[in-house]
Amino acid sequence: MKNLPRSLALAAFVGAFTLSRPAGWPPLLRRAYILVPGAAVGAMAAVAVRKASRKGRELAAAGTVDLVTPFTTAGGAQEPDAASAVPSYVAARPSGSGTGQTEMALVGLGAVTGAAVSGTTAVSLLVDARFETWLVRRGVAKPRVAMAVAAALWSLVMDAVMDGKDGRGSKGTPAARQ
Repeated sequence: MKNLPRSLALAAFVGAFTLSRPAGWPPLLRRAYILVPGAAVGAMAAVAVRKASRKGRELAAAGTVDLVTPFTTAGGAQEPDAASAVPSYVAARPSGSGTGQTEMALVGLGAVTGAAVSGTTAVSLLVDARFETWLVRRGVAKPRVAMAVAAALWSLVMDAVMDGKDGRGSKGTPAARQ
């Protein structure tokens, strides 16, 4: 683990949070626990795609990038004559065209992403309750404590696995990029 205090603190937080029994939460808190992250992730997804789309349109209009047919880049090797530098479909398109469809698509993307996150969170609460019931049927005296210990250990293992990926020269090291 690269940062042992951070890893231990995260594992302790996960374990302490697992000690809390969601079935005992007030209904309003359970709804907020399910809906707020979904709404936040949906909004962030829509904003990120909107920014990237706008940046792509600006780059295409400026003639510095073409994601459909690589015709030219700023100082690139495939530079045709200046008259045909910008394709007609980029030059002819007004800057505000299709904004209604784009906005609806972004709203749809945000809604789908948010619903997926909220649905996953709702299912996780159901799995939590079923797992606790399963442990009680198996004779575990304190199922929430057992679940908290398992969650904290899982957090530490996953942290070690994720840190180990960076240290083996796979994706993040300069040697792998060359």
